[in-house]
Amino acid sequence: MKPFISYTLARIVLLAIFLGLGYLVGLRGAILLILGFLGSGLVSLIVLNNQRSQLGSGIAGYFSRINAKIDANSRKEDLGE
Repeated sequence: MKPFISYTLARIVLLAIFLGLGYLVGLRGAILLILGFLGSGLVSLIVLNNQRSQLGSGIAGYFSRINAKIDANSRKEDLGE
């Protein structure tokens, strides 16, 4: 859960920074939002690579545990019949 929270907070902070900079430069409305999301997304690809990798590992581990439980339950059902 911690990688998810840290990655999400970092993305929100990056977006806020880009929106703030855009506002200071004089951008308003849809242009501000579009450029804010594009800029923060591009920077996050480079800056947040480590957090994204940790998040992906955590998600993969979570689904691996779910699949292992499903397989174990399937084996129990097969032996029980």
